[in-house]
Amino acid sequence: MLTNRQQVMLRAAQRGHRVLFVETGYFLGKHLWALLRRGERQSLARRLFSTEEVRPGVLLRKALNVLPWGSKYKISGAVNSAVTARLLRRLAASLPEPVILWIYDPSAARMTGSCREAFAVYDCVDDYTEQTTSARKRERVVAGDRLAALRSRLVFATSTAMFERQRRLNPSTHLVRNAGDYEHFSAAADRAIAAPEVADLPRPVLGFAGNFVALKVDFDLLEDVARALPQSTLLLIGPSAPETASALERLAQLANVRWLGEKPYAELPRFLAAFDVGLIPYVSNAYTRSCFPLKLYEYLAAGKPVVASGLPELAGMEPDVLLADGTTTFIQAVEQAFGRNGEAERLRRKELAARNSWEARTLRLLELVHRELEALRPAA
Repeated sequence: MLTNRQQVMLRAAQRGHRVLFVETGYFLGKHLWALLRRGERQSLARRLFSTEEVRPGVLLRKALNVLPWGSKYKISGAVNSAVTARLLRRLAASLPEPVILWIYDPSAARMTGSCREAFAVYDCVDDYTEQTTSARKRERVVAGDRLAALRSRLVFATSTAMFERQRRLNPSTHLVRNAGDYEHFSAAADRAIAAPEVADLPRPVLGFAGNFVALKVDFDLLEDVARALPQSTLLLIGPSAPETASALERLAQLANVRWLGEKPYAELPRFLAAFDVGLIPYVSNAYTRSCFPLKLYEYLAAGKPVVASGLPELAGMEPDVLLADGTTTFIQAVEQAFGRNGEAERLRRKELAARNSWEARTLRLLELVHRELEALRPAA
């Protein structure tokens, strides 16, 4: 699946902007070793030390993390940031002005002011603090998040919880929630396009498409739903993570569960077309309380009713999105959603998704950036 940042930057390029996308990644030595082990020596220099145009107007470059444990130790992070900032200064010289430093990774906050940029933007699309696995990393992420908000001229947040936190640090913070790829997924409203392997599954089909991450997906809830509704099919699309493989495999052993693994982004609409209800079965924790899931408007673009849990950000979206925490209420919501698949209801969901497309979101973000650039002109 394409991430928020990929969706936005692809559309910024389509609107005529030149995008230099810098990927963070492994320590350079680890990355070199991994590539050599896979026998990709010919592409090694190209992938690590050159800039590729991966889409029209989108240049891709890897950050040079020359020291290990950059997310854990302050000195390693500072050195890696300095090296990458120097690389960006050189690359930015070839970009049309004005240059905006658009930060997604809070560890990049140290680079502000040193990349030839007119100003920095911090696009806070995820609560990275709640994804940390140690106290040391958490401390580093909290510090980076704070610094990114303070040093940026604009801050964007995809959920109310993150918006309120960032606004306390920077009053120029805007709530701009995630959107959906309407053009890509709207065809899935037609069940006739369903992939052959799912077209004839027993209905109703309850579907989930996404990454099976322990921090988000409630496997116990999925199992309860499958057992409580044995005449339905629970259709699962997406890759497992190492820590969730056993739970997912156990779930897939149930007679009415189909787990098909990861599918290419281009093919996802053909699998969503088989859904009668789109599920977002998340656990309730500090991380999901700051989530606005990408899949929401994908489901709605396909005309599907949605049942979700653990996501207070989706409150108030009834009747198209039913938020139900707890097994009993979730199952009741799924049963209610079965009866909400009329043509008028599908059209209403599609219209809602069309108003919340990535094109609309990107335009909103760029308008805010352009407004700040105009404010700088008199001083210049």
